[in-house]
Amino acid sequence: MRRVDNPGLKRKVLDHLADLYKIREVREPNHLSSYITCRTKAFLDQKQVAQPNDEEVMLFALGYGLQDVLTPKEAESPVIEKDGIIYRPDFTLSTRLNEVKTTRKAAKNHYIDEFLPVTWLDYMKGGCYLADMSEYDLIVLYMVPFPQLYCDTFYFDAEEIFDNWVKVRTNKQVLDWSLVEGKPPAPFQHCYDWECKYCRYRLVCSTIAKASGVENKLVKEDQETWE
Repeated sequence: MRRVDNPGLKRKVLDHLADLYKIREVREPNHLSSYITCRTKAFLDQKQVAQPNDEEVMLFALGYGLQDVLTPKEAESPVIEKDGIIYRPDFTLSTRLNEVKTTRKAAKNHYIDEFLPVTWLDYMKGGCYLADMSEYDLIVLYMVPFPQLYCDTFYFDAEEIFDNWVKVRTNKQVLDWSLVEGKPPAPFQHCYDWECKYCRYRLVCSTIAKASGVENKLVKEDQETWE
């Protein structure tokens, strides 16, 4: 038997996945998720500073593919626009909002609210505001150590939804101003620390931060890890 690496086939499959799920396309900047996650990354995405690497293509494709499999046939995919913000729930069932998430984390902490990513909660609360609802169904597929599926319904009160929307609007102002001025939001200042860890713009942000004298939170964290 003889086995030979086939990089050409790998490239063909990766390009197919990128095209199938439009992973390399620039998404409109006014999507709700742009104001939930890193605003600096959202700016750099618009400027096409760097294309998703192969690892990102695989992660996005895995998430999108599993979402397709988990979505019931009778589900709908509405698009809601309000206050200049576009919002697309993963799907709706009988008008109920549904979000599908896949994660490589273990399910052991699923029922501990503090372990839920804040971006998931902020996105659901933002969706509730835009759809004029207070309930959101979340489907989480944990991939390790073996696949486990959890489904929960979240009930948000009016104050939670409003306070989150104030934050969304503030984040929108930051990104809108940057796009108009053509200057990225200050690196490491408009994101959660964990977003920087494997971001393809990490070196770009580090360079901008060094040139402008902005504190690089990620470098500081890395140093503290070794002290």
